[in-house]
Amino acid sequence: MKTNIIAGVALAGSLLAGCSADFLDITPTSSLTEDSFFKTLTDAKATITAAYNPLRAAGLYNNNYAKVTDAPTDDAIIYNTQGLSLDSWSFATNDAIIDDVWQTCYEGIFRANIALQKLPGMEIDEAAKGRMLGEAYFLRALYYWHLTALFGEVPMITEADPTDADKAVVPKSALADLYDFMVADLKQAYELLPKQAEYSSADIGRASKAAAEALLGKVYLYAKNYPMAETHLGNVMNSQEYQLVTDFADLLVVDNNPESIFEVQFADLINQGSVRMVNNYPQGQGGYANLLPTQDLVDEYEAYDGPTAINGADPRLYYTIFRQGDPYDDVSPVYQSAWTPTGFTMKKGLYPVERTNNTYGWRNVPVIRLADVILMYAEAANENNKPDEAIAAINKVRSRPSVEMPELPTAEFPVGNKEEIFEAIVHERRVELAFEYHRLHDVRRWGLGETVFGPLGYQAKHRFYPLPESEIDNNGKLEQNPDYK
Repeated sequence: MKTNIIAGVALAGSLLAGCSADFLDITPTSSLTEDSFFKTLTDAKATITAAYNPLRAAGLYNNNYAKVTDAPTDDAIIYNTQGLSLDSWSFATNDAIIDDVWQTCYEGIFRANIALQKLPGMEIDEAAKGRMLGEAYFLRALYYWHLTALFGEVPMITEADPTDADKAVVPKSALADLYDFMVADLKQAYELLPKQAEYSSADIGRASKAAAEALLGKVYLYAKNYPMAETHLGNVMNSQEYQLVTDFADLLVVDNNPESIFEVQFADLINQGSVRMVNNYPQGQGGYANLLPTQDLVDEYEAYDGPTAINGADPRLYYTIFRQGDPYDDVSPVYQSAWTPTGFTMKKGLYPVERTNNTYGWRNVPVIRLADVILMYAEAANENNKPDEAIAAINKVRSRPSVEMPELPTAEFPVGNKEEIFEAIVHERRVELAFEYHRLHDVRRWGLGETVFGPLGYQAKHRFYPLPESEIDNNGKLEQNPDYK
């Protein structure tokens, strides 16, 4: 939480090329001081770009975040890499991977706070200034959402002051207060941000008005404020700004597609390896097989023999997981189950296979997409005792062209009451959003952790991760989460 202000901003020209190749065009400055920086529109752009960059770090939408959110669940096992203790819920309070996620989120908060403190006083175009302030509010809320979803109560740092380390020595804030803080930030962001269609092609990847409202609805959902969640998620769902992608296979392959509301821009980063690509292809077949799908997830997909069925199942299974006999690539035309210990490999976002002499391009990572919003809306509507609206929303996702699963009710999901509708939502979120970092958060917030993850080692204390031990040691006001030693 203690980051040097100039070091954080000076990286903007080189490391922080923003969220796509065209996102910003910034010339690095050889010598920066706080007095010489924060003057021009270019400085302002560098400052807000710096706040986006932690999204691409290992601790968030990259290697370590995948280990923290996928490996402990019933969807995947961790293999051939560090983090095996995450797979069995046996990690310690000094786990380096968990610590990295924490540090990355607070680095993002620090940079967003810098932008919120410095941008208002800069003599630059007011419209540009307002938009960038909106981006900073959105990003700060997004980083805090990650922290609260993973750790629960955390310190609320609202000011970046590298000259006074004591300002970072604060106790945890109550979850209700953190939710209120995120809500306030996202309301500000919504007022200041443009619609996505109003951005130029050079600004693809920036937060939009819909992104702010979708995250606002999500925060309300996690806070169990279902009426407000239904309102805001419904606004995004019904806005006509976004459409479900016709071909499910394109979802994590076609960057910035019509379903994408906000995604982390990786496509411009080359020759660095990707969590979705090099890390998850099978060993000997282009990758390291770090996270492998489970039989339990395969079994979750419904058997189906309709016109869109593939191999007798919900076609989303075929688009999500490599199985024996699937097409692979020109080097190895047919996928072999013997390639991995589980017999499966992730396919979503990884097909067509890219195996080019250890040079791996990156693909973007969706943070908010329309199907997720629709299913969150269904959950809120169900909690608000609106079964017809909830069922219609689930069916909207199931009826996507190329999927076209039978509309509910079905024999497996009769949706005759609130509990049955909830069971259908649990199922639909799992098969629709697999490997998009939702399963851990969903199961824990629903209070199903011991039931679902118990056989994997989950205990009641695992409702939230432990706060990193180094933070406890450095901050005398910080208390560890319950039952961790």
